[in-house]
Amino acid sequence: MASDRTRQRPVLTREVIADQALAFIDEHGLEALTLTALGRVMNCHGTAIYRHFRDKDELVEAALGRMYEVSGVGIPPKGTPRQRLMGLIRSLRRAFAQHPNFALRNLTLHEERETAELVAGALALLEEMGLKGRNLVVAYQMLETYSIGTNAYDFAGTPEGWEVRRASRRLVGHPDVDRVYRDVGTVAKVDEAAFEMGLEALLDACERLAASRSHR
Repeated sequence: MASDRTRQRPVLTREVIADQALAFIDEHGLEALTLTALGRVMNCHGTAIYRHFRDKDELVEAALGRMYEVSGVGIPPKGTPRQRLMGLIRSLRRAFAQHPNFALRNLTLHEERETAELVAGALALLEEMGLKGRNLVVAYQMLETYSIGTNAYDFAGTPEGWEVRRASRRLVGHPDVDRVYRDVGTVAKVDEAAFEMGLEALLDACERLAASRSHR
């Protein structure tokens, strides 16, 4: 008769391992993840994971892809190009809010396989808005930098990071800042308001650039 250990051992597939890696990262952080540590959690030897992933980087990329899937990251099927682009960027933000330990990792991706489809979709929407040539590429890069940068700044190290930011802002001694940053909960609200204001401004700039008919 099989032992309890054998019965509890999961059937290993790339998807199962990626799901477990995502859960591990959510709980312990990226630095703690090793194939050996994940193997212990999954009740298997680390070498079994190596049969599916060549190294930690490839595993993390797969876990990031699963994060996109389970968080519903994607382009809405309806709406104007601007509305659909905003939907994509907001869905990415929601995903990193739910999985903040990935926020900084997204700054240092080694491969773009997990994001290539999203990049292609965003470029297509910018083209529908009328952007072409170098302006298309620059506009996309502007939006990507804004999205990844704000998500990393706003979510990495949360919730402890919110208190650090609140305390540092109140050191300025400005009455409006003191009033707005009255508790940790207001930091997240200010972050969201600032993110939406910035996103609207950047998309306004994209539309002005498209209307200018300058396609350098």
